[in-house]
Amino acid sequence: MEIIIEFTKFNISISKTSMFVLNQLKKSFDIKVPILFLSVFVISVLSIVYKFVNKQECDVTTFNIDAVSYRVGELIIFSDNSKNAHSWRWYFGDNSQISFRSKVGHSYSKEGEYMVTLVVNNQCNIDKLITILPRTETINESLMPKFKAPTYVLEGDEIEFEDRTSSAESWEWRFGETNKVDSFDEKCTYTFDSPGEKMVSLVVNGDYKHVAIKKIFVIPKKEKKEKKERYKSEVPWNPFQNVPDAPPEEEKVTKIEKGPEIGNADANRINDIVDLVTNGKVTYDDFLKYFCKYDLPLIVYKDGKTSSLKSFYYQVKKEKVKIKNLSIQKNQDDCITVITVDKNINLFLKLAQNNNMIAFVINNLFMK
Repeated sequence: MEIIIEFTKFNISISKTSMFVLNQLKKSFDIKVPILFLSVFVISVLSIVYKFVNKQECDVTTFNIDAVSYRVGELIIFSDNSKNAHSWRWYFGDNSQISFRSKVGHSYSKEGEYMVTLVVNNQCNIDKLITILPRTETINESLMPKFKAPTYVLEGDEIEFEDRTSSAESWEWRFGETNKVDSFDEKCTYTFDSPGEKMVSLVVNGDYKHVAIKKIFVIPKKEKKEKKERYKSEVPWNPFQNVPDAPPEEEKVTKIEKGPEIGNADANRINDIVDLVTNGKVTYDDFLKYFCKYDLPLIVYKDGKTSSLKSFYYQVKKEKVKIKNLSIQKNQDDCITVITVDKNINLFLKLAQNNNMIAFVINNLFMK
């Protein structure tokens, strides 16, 4: 009997303890905590399910490289022919601008190893390591520009330069005091504003493989000393009255003259303008509005040949050239420096020219 009574008392004490613990939990329990954890769990599950449902398998494993030689200055063609691709990003490993087309051309200015990366549809990454070798081409002396230049000139004097290269149609003079082209004329004059050794260079017909360079030393101009008249004055002369507190700092600013349409000059816009040139609807002056006046771009073709912008314009206008692919490169001043062109051959025009030649020969034979 006593055992039963003791057991009953023990059960009562346990029940009181359990009730006390439950009451304490109810007081400190916040229903927002499990709701928060449950919400995070549901969102995580939904995110995983969404990624799994919309996941696209990356079937792009490589891209094509087409080049005559992997050397400095040579044009290299990169292309991707994968199916279901709708966006591309090309990184050439030399801190140059990104290209966004399926087929692009690029050239390297320095030798070395470069990691080329292609990103397809913003998720497929393909890397290829290429090695660029030094330039080994020989210089043809007969194609070198020919001009005469004095060895010494005086600072501030106007010097005349004239090209004597046969069959030259375009010129680019640089006189070593700026990074821009100083003149596009066959015959020009230039005044050196600072003393020292200057490198005068000339490029004709856009042939940057054959550049004529001559050294000129500019002699400082002597300053004329003005004679000062001595006179007596009651005010004592102060030798430091005209000396400034600190010499003013002159900041040399390179003037950049941009065309009025340069803000809209992207690759697609330039391609549209070239089509208008083909149809004879754009003059050369209107064409220049999309470029920086003293920093005109170099035209690089798929076969590695180059030309000036002016030669490219008149070739497109005369031969009705159709552009297959076009890409641009800009510098930090938003000026287009390089235009890479892949052009289609106008077979109709070539056939028409050949037919005209055949007709001319036949007429001459019958006349005789």
